[in-house]
Amino acid sequence: MEKGSKEIKIGIAFILSIFLLYFGISFLKGINIFSPSHSYILVFDDVSGLTKSAPVTLNGLQVGQVYAIKMDPNNPKRAVVVINMNDEINIPVGSKFEMDNPMLGSTYIALDLNLSESRYIEATDTIVGLRQKGTMASANEMIPQFSSLIPKLDSILTGLQYLTNHPGLDNSISNVNEITSSLNKSTKDLNDLLEALGKDVPVITNNLASVSNDMKSMDIKSTYQSIDSTVKNIQYLTDRLNSKDGTVGLLLNDRQLYDSLNTTLNNASLLLKDVKENPSRYINVKVF
Repeated sequence: MEKGSKEIKIGIAFILSIFLLYFGISFLKGINIFSPSHSYILVFDDVSGLTKSAPVTLNGLQVGQVYAIKMDPNNPKRAVVVINMNDEINIPVGSKFEMDNPMLGSTYIALDLNLSESRYIEATDTIVGLRQKGTMASANEMIPQFSSLIPKLDSILTGLQYLTNHPGLDNSISNVNEITSSLNKSTKDLNDLLEALGKDVPVITNNLASVSNDMKSMDIKSTYQSIDSTVKNIQYLTDRLNSKDGTVGLLLNDRQLYDSLNTTLNNASLLLKDVKENPSRYINVKVF
């Protein structure tokens, strides 16, 4: 009896081992035996980096796995990828499967659903997959460009080294320091000037305010009338002086009178001279 029970235990353990082996192999192949799934056939021009059991994601969530990768018998330049998708995922017509190969992490296939379509892809349909240019592919494309930049970078570094070793650089730095010192001094002088002006501005402002108040208090109209009257009197006096009607006007404007007065003055001058030289003609002194 004990012998039969041992054989039963061994048989059960063997069956469990076979089941676990099958489950493990199925999982590695991308088959989830605990949930129903649909298989779809994808066709890619390049499947570099893609392996079996690679995830199929939708909005970052895994919704399937790669089941098999093989060459397309109808076109050796293409590869056929069989994927198993969760049963609850329905794929509308026009949806895209894009394979991405990031720099960090393994290659995966991303599903982009076409939500504007009500028809769904059948499991027997062949879907053309797309391949995104991952980071590694972009880096490989950029390597030739970096290679062409290396000589230019070397030339730039050589020029920088020559510039830093040139003695004129020290002189230029010294000149810059002198210019900076001069600018600092000029800035200080300007600040002192502005500070002095700031102290004088209130006084000037007060004086201007006082002058403005004095001007407001002046009777501009009366002053103007007084000036106008004075100008009219001067004009009248000038007209009278230029006129020949008045005595002063006749004295200033009568040429004959001027000549007569001039002649009289000359005669008087000659008479005085003669009196000085010959006083006996005019003064008769008798002594008794």
